Amino acid sequence: MACFFLPSGIDEGGSNQSPFAPPPSKAQQACVSCRKQKRKCDKILPTCGLCARMARPCDYTILDTIPQQQPAQASSEELANLQARLCELENRLNNASQSQQSSPPAMHINPEILPPLPPKPPSPLWSPSAVPSRFPTSLFLDLDAFNWSTTPIPAPNMPIPSEVLDILSRGTTVQDTATEYFHGTHAWFPFISKKRMELGLALWEAGPELAFLFLGMKLISTPVNNGVEPAGNPLYTAAKRFWASLEQAGSVSLQFVQGMVLVTVYEMGHGIYPAAWISVGVLGRWVEVLGLPGFRRGGVALGSVTTWTESEERRRLWWAIYILDRCICLGNKRCFCLPEPDESFVLPVDDKAFDEGNPTLSPTNSLPTTPFATQALSPFTRLVQSALLLSRTLTHVRTVIQSNISNRPVPFSLPLLTSLATDLVNFTQVIQSELSPGPPSPGTTTTPSSTSTFLPTTTTTVSSCYTISLLPSLSIALSTLILLFDTYCTPENQHLGPSPLPGPEAPPLQSPSHISFAQQSMQGLRETSLKIRELSLELLDLLVLPSQEKKLSPLCLDSLYASMVTLHWLWKEGGDADVREALEDVRRCISRTSMRWRVSREYLEILKRQDVSFAMAFRAESGKSCLTRVDGS
Repeated sequence: MACFFLPSGIDEGGSNQSPFAPPPSKAQQACVSCRKQKRKCDKILPTCGLCARMARPCDYTILDTIPQQQPAQASSEELANLQARLCELENRLNNASQSQQSSPPAMHINPEILPPLPPKPPSPLWSPSAVPSRFPTSLFLDLDAFNWSTTPIPAPNMPIPSEVLDILSRGTTVQDTATEYFHGTHAWFPFISKKRMELGLALWEAGPELAFLFLGMKLISTPVNNGVEPAGNPLYTAAKRFWASLEQAGSVSLQFVQGMVLVTVYEMGHGIYPAAWISVGVLGRWVEVLGLPGFRRGGVALGSVTTWTESEERRRLWWAIYILDRCICLGNKRCFCLPEPDESFVLPVDDKAFDEGNPTLSPTNSLPTTPFATQALSPFTRLVQSALLLSRTLTHVRTVIQSNISNRPVPFSLPLLTSLATDLVNFTQVIQSELSPGPPSPGTTTTPSSTSTFLPTTTTTVSSCYTISLLPSLSIALSTLILLFDTYCTPENQHLGPSPLPGPEAPPLQSPSHISFAQQSMQGLRETSLKIRELSLELLDLLVLPSQEKKLSPLCLDSLYASMVTLHWLWKEGGDADVREALEDVRRCISRTSMRWRVSREYLEILKRQDVSFAMAFRAESGKSCLTRVDGS
């Protein structure tokens, strides 16, 4: 039997020392690890033999004069790996078995080395799509290369978010949403084909874009409950998150942009700013991406048009965005996002023909945007015409105000202003004739009165269910009239718009024709506001029916606010009791419409702040005059 002996210099601790080497330095006491395990320690510095054999750090509580090696600090990567292993271990322990057994002893971790774990975040209802976009970037980086390659735009590779599925998969939500939408918003804003929707694919076969469109329909058709902020509405937050997810996935489709239009109308109707303003600008960019309204330009991103209804739907989508782009600038007079339509643009066809997908039902096809068409037209075509008149007026008013601010006033043109005011008045008279009980006679128009006022003295009655669809176009025309008259009723308004300069700094009137038009504007401003008061009383009668309230357009509210502000100003100037009564009627109507659209509350709050500011200024001026009289100066 062979016998093996340890060579000299090797002890049981595992230290290897040459017999000719000097004796190693030793610590005064054992290391921390050997003391805890009650093992024999050779006390060799800097690492004892047992710690060297176990490949672990060796630490002494009392150090000698000979310097010793400090233990290495744990890196951030090691800490992250350790935390991941701890989380994995916790999951295994929680899911180990369903039997009630004693858990294994916990693993001892030095708290000085491992930082505390962060709290576990709650599981989100929605997260952005992790799938990269497959959208061909050459459409923006090099359009010629995109056309040469004939690269199709793929559908977005993303699932429908779970929160959207939870909303749309409850019973018959999709069918009920479509019914509510086409009986409500579609009555005054028919830019989605009802026929193509009835013949369309099912929700799970069409992809996320159609799901987003249905979500927008439900958002615009569902009134906001009292006590819930419109910006915090779960439907709205889900729609905005879905919007961002579809953009990230590279979605390009007609349904996607149609859903964006509905979300933007919701933001405008409930006064969610600046989100509404930004959304309109985004829609203006999407018009260029889709190549609207022409079906030839739209073939790049949307593909070729196969039916007449599809071509009309693309045209109406462009006009819908154009209307929102012009109406959102009514109160701020800022620049538009979409350009003016050129000679190739035509007005929408009859609404009934569009809904039924039958072009033969339209009595008027391919009508140009100019000159002003006075024959009997459908409500959406009237809405387009009112937006065109608004665009002309806003462009003129903005030019006048900016030129006066820069001390380069444009020459006063009485024929231009007379033509613009006459077109607006003729348009309101045509709409009022269509709102009357008798059917309008095609091709007829009404000339303005020969008196100083631009508005007719006859009144009409809003009495049919068809009128709720015509009210947006009439309201926009009346708001445009107030905007034009308000600009020229005083010279200060031409100088700085709503913030005139007082005293001698205001520019004087320069010609008799200018003075004459200012007088007519003052009278037209008063009569237009009183006309809106009559409209508000008829609107109150219509809103008694819940079915009519669902058809109320937020585009009607600016005229009510413009009339309320004008009547408030006239009452402060003259103290007329009739004006005060008219003001209260319009205020009551705006308060009633706030049950459907929350932006009405913002209008009332603005007027309330004006009342407070006026009262404070009046008291300050009264106190100043009293002090002056007391001093005797």
